[in-house]
Amino acid sequence: MTLHLPALQAFRLIPSLSSSVCNFSVSSALAVKSPTEIPKKPLTPWVTFYAKNFPAFKKSYPDLPTGEVMRKVSHEWAKVPEQDKSKLKTLFQKEKETYAAKMAKVPEELIENVKAVKKTKKIERQNTQEKKELKDLLASLNKPKRPLSAYLLFCQDIRPRLTADGLVGTEIVRKMAVEWKQANTRNKELFEKKNEELVSKYVKELERWSKKMHEEGRNEEIVMAQSKVAKMRKTADEGKNAELAKAPSKDTKTAIKVVKMRKSV
Repeated sequence: MTLHLPALQAFRLIPSLSSSVCNFSVSSALAVKSPTEIPKKPLTPWVTFYAKNFPAFKKSYPDLPTGEVMRKVSHEWAKVPEQDKSKLKTLFQKEKETYAAKMAKVPEELIENVKAVKKTKKIERQNTQEKKELKDLLASLNKPKRPLSAYLLFCQDIRPRLTADGLVGTEIVRKMAVEWKQANTRNKELFEKKNEELVSKYVKELERWSKKMHEEGRNEEIVMAQSKVAKMRKTADEGKNAELAKAPSKDTKTAIKVVKMRKSV
């Protein structure tokens, strides 16, 4: 297949690529943005080339899967003259040395704390993804939805009136809470009874749905998805507990203050 993006155009990117590598890595990536962050590792020549060229290739081949586009970028990288690659590699080595020098000045405990925070955030993202996949699976299988509580049914009933009165956002939320608190027993009982009826209907629908899932052999798939969510939730909780246990000590806080003082001078 003939490339829509001329090879020459890709090669012309090399000079600007070299300068962009220098500017990005030295002035941005290696800079400590705040006392609670550690320097970022410099990008390798290939990663920098890929990041700079991928958007253009993706635009030229919008229907190709990402993997195929990556291969095309890789083929273009193979065509780059060794002389240009050598310059980029030399620049990369210098950036690695600068990175190592900056890392040597960062307190070890601070590094460990930052790593722990990043690990926790990664686990939370995975946890969110697992929850979404389970939710999408159950939705695709038409699992009955749990009914609203008596309070939410009440809120659903009065929201149109509050909106018509000109209330918005948190004003509506606060007003609904106040009106529910001030509602008389009889009014609340109406919504509680409606909730009980909906719960009774939900339980019956859930039993029928569960039976159907068993007959269709979908239970194992559902249980596996639920297990993933439970496992990720447990991992997330353990990570948070470990993070609290490794809260910055007095020495680390002092180190952070020192960094702040140096930056202000």
